[in-house]
Amino acid sequence: MKKVFLICAALTAMNHLYAQKAGVTITGKVPAIFNGEYIFLSKGAGFKSNVLDSAKVEKGSFALAYPLEDTIQGSIRVSKKTDGKFYYGSRTLFLKPGDNVSLTAKDTSVANVFESIALKGTPLTQQYDQLQGSLKKVNDSLQVVRGAAMSRMRAWQEGKLIDTAAEIASRQVMDNLLKQKSDITDVFIDAHPDYYISLLAFKESLGSRVKDVPAAQQRLSKFTPALRNSTFGLGIKDLLNASAKLGINQQAPDFASKTPDGKTLKLSDLKGKYVLLDFWASWCGPCRAENPNVAKAYNQYKDKNFTVLGVSLDREGAHDKWTEAIEKDGLTWHHVSDLKWWNADAAKLYLIHSIPQNFLIDPNGRIIAQNLRGEALQQELEKLIH
Repeated sequence: MKKVFLICAALTAMNHLYAQKAGVTITGKVPAIFNGEYIFLSKGAGFKSNVLDSAKVEKGSFALAYPLEDTIQGSIRVSKKTDGKFYYGSRTLFLKPGDNVSLTAKDTSVANVFESIALKGTPLTQQYDQLQGSLKKVNDSLQVVRGAAMSRMRAWQEGKLIDTAAEIASRQVMDNLLKQKSDITDVFIDAHPDYYISLLAFKESLGSRVKDVPAAQQRLSKFTPALRNSTFGLGIKDLLNASAKLGINQQAPDFASKTPDGKTLKLSDLKGKYVLLDFWASWCGPCRAENPNVAKAYNQYKDKNFTVLGVSLDREGAHDKWTEAIEKDGLTWHHVSDLKWWNADAAKLYLIHSIPQNFLIDPNGRIIAQNLRGEALQQELEKLIH
């Protein structure tokens, strides 16, 4: 019995030692203004982040230790309001077990005291900084365009009319900037197939659904085996497998949902016609700006074996807003919604994480095109329907 106890004690000590070695430590020096405040280590980004650990700043120094078991994206942050002034620091981090990070921040005259500081002991964050440096110019331009788009969205929510021409022009500018960002990122990825950040950037470039699965699989094969078989790499493989089921010439997955009057309608009920499966919502400005293009195509081809099934991602309790938008925009086709917002069953089935998005389905139920916007929908239908 004593022998068993000693073995268990030894294993416990070894596990504790391993956890210490596998964890991550973050130490640093910060301006004295933050004395008495806490530095927070969080996992995730934005509103999806959650605090993992914290450490009190004493005499301008702090030390964090966390038993990290896998690579994460996270951040450290600190804030202090005194004498009417607000001091703030936040820094994105990419951490792996065993990292021993150190930093020094001195300047309190900048908006973010952590923004431009150098970090030691975190190679993945250095990879991230390298990529962000090459993307800075295009990201700054994207921020301006997105800010203008948000201003238009707020104006629309206040009851002002949507400027369709301005919305389309803004989308074209944004698409051009996103293309520049994609090209720069691709060059970075190709130059660094052994970088974890390259794999992360590749995943982000794929979006929520991959259109060209074979091409994506070919690019994934260029990463090192260690990256491909990491937790993140295996997640990409799962995404590719799910996306393959929504590719061109694949059978469109069937689903059922409720019409505005509470009846059940299935996608397969429309089989035998060309169907535009259109994901949208009453609250979505770009969707509402796109509706006139869909209406134009529908009115021209509705008597030629073509119809539209609109799937709204409106929220629970927004039934009236949904139906009012249908009437106001003149959307005289089939509509369904389970009023679950982004958790809509059909949205999850079709890997929808942004709208507007659509799928063109042929009379046999096969997907033949995706995301036909503006004149592209009209042009595609003109080729198919005579």
